[in-house]
Amino acid sequence: MDSADDGGRELILRTATRLFAALGYDCSSVAQVAEAAGVGQEEIHAHFPTKRELYLAVMEQARNVLAEGIRPRVDALMAAPPERRARALHDFIDGYLDLCVAHPEMPALWMHRWLSDASDIVSLEAENAQPLTQYVVEGVDTLAAPAGADPLHTTYTLIWCTHAFVVSGVLDGSGVRRGIDDQRQLRRFRAHLHQLLGRALGLPEPEAGQRVPGL
Repeated sequence: MDSADDGGRELILRTATRLFAALGYDCSSVAQVAEAAGVGQEEIHAHFPTKRELYLAVMEQARNVLAEGIRPRVDALMAAPPERRARALHDFIDGYLDLCVAHPEMPALWMHRWLSDASDIVSLEAENAQPLTQYVVEGVDTLAAPAGADPLHTTYTLIWCTHAFVVSGVLDGSGVRRGIDDQRQLRRFRAHLHQLLGRALGLPEPEAGQRVPGL
């Protein structure tokens, strides 16, 4: 079990990440983080003097996790020869989706932000999100340019769709919400992303034996 002694700063960051992802920055307090982490507010302030600094640390950590997982996939996308581009695109899509499924707090944090959460912290996009996003756009442009597609909006199509599915899922035929815990819906969504972006970028459809099974 985590404790302040052996968790310290990381325990506080994990707890704050869960709360900011669930409630948003504006609706969370240092007192709530302290209570959920089982530490005193003074210990939080020893690591993070203000709630703003705690939030920025949470967003930086989320960005670093994303960068570590996605940069190798972007590199592979840039380096792929024409005959490997469809496979590299699928690997890139899978890497992004799998990372968000493993860390659903990341899309949740940014979806709160899209709804004007922490709107007083105006530099976050430029300093946190933009450098990595621009790197991804440049990787996607390797495939978009030959197809006459828009690399920026192709990138954001992946981001928007993935974040929405991970956070909210879809309603099935009976009105029940199905998301990342439903493996069949997850497979369907993955296949949809492959098809959607592959067609947008003018890439060949996968052969029957390469399609996502179980649809």
